[in-house]
Amino acid sequence: MKIVKNIILLVLIVFVIASVYLATLDGSYDVSRTRRIKADPEVVFNDLNDYRNWKDWGPWYEQDSTILVQYADNTIGEGGAYTWTSDIEGGGSIKTVEINKPDQIKQEIIFETPFGDMKSDIYWNLKKVESDTELTWGMKGELPFFSRFMASGMEDQLGPMQERGLELFDENIQRKLKIYSIDSIGVVDFSGGFYLYLTTSSKIDQMNPKLAEMMEEIEKFISKNRIRVTGNPYTIYHKFDQENGTTMFSVAYPVQERIITTDSDILTGFMDRGTYHKTILKGSYNNLEEAWQKAMFDAANLKEHTMQDSGEPFEIYVNSPDNTLDPSKLITEIYVPVQIR
Repeated sequence: MKIVKNIILLVLIVFVIASVYLATLDGSYDVSRTRRIKADPEVVFNDLNDYRNWKDWGPWYEQDSTILVQYADNTIGEGGAYTWTSDIEGGGSIKTVEINKPDQIKQEIIFETPFGDMKSDIYWNLKKVESDTELTWGMKGELPFFSRFMASGMEDQLGPMQERGLELFDENIQRKLKIYSIDSIGVVDFSGGFYLYLTTSSKIDQMNPKLAEMMEEIEKFISKNRIRVTGNPYTIYHKFDQENGTTMFSVAYPVQERIITTDSDILTGFMDRGTYHKTILKGSYNNLEEAWQKAMFDAANLKEHTMQDSGEPFEIYVNSPDNTLDPSKLITEIYVPVQIR
């Protein structure tokens, strides 16, 4: 009996020493990696925001072929979720808890382990850098008391996985951006009509963020005043000086009738009925420059028509990244004013 008592005493001593040691350790961890991606933040955000897209780049699929995923009814935005099982790594679940489009996504992930569930917080931070996106993927949390000693190794465990995941995500985005088509429709008659608009001048390379801000401002005005629009939004180009890198343009929403705006910068304009050469781009906005080059070339080489020197070309956004998450399925119509020779 004395031997048994001594063994129990020894175990208790070891337990106490281990507990004291563990109490001195910090069990928290925060591991992240960053990669610059040649795509607009909105494109990157939309792809990340839908869990169904993760199967195209998730680095865990390279290491574990036994993973089976079960998607929730909602996989997009706040509340979006999925669960998984694995014969090798065990199961788990992930859920989106907060989004701030297109700057940040916060998620909660739970791993099922032999020692119980382990919860971590995932964060995706998106920062626009010139025409690219600086994407940061991070995971942070607090290990259980008796697992604190593992915290110092989380950097080595998670870091390489994040680096590989960002690499695969980037490759997947670039593949999607390269899927596009440009079709020349020919000469068409455009009916014109009233439209609400905002106008500004800017550097060509600063146009996209300005366009998005103006579009949002008009949308808020339309919603607040319960105005019915009669078509898709478009951009009218008043001036486009590639040599000096400047442009003057208006963002417009077609409306049924003239609307008098007295306390807003938003005005009502009218577009006359006219003849235009129409080109359709199906794919990412990254391909707009090539689409416009083709549109202008085709319009300048028509047999029975010639381009109008004083005309103002425009582009209509048939859909948008808000309702079309796959950039390869975006549709933009380009109209170049022409007249009979």
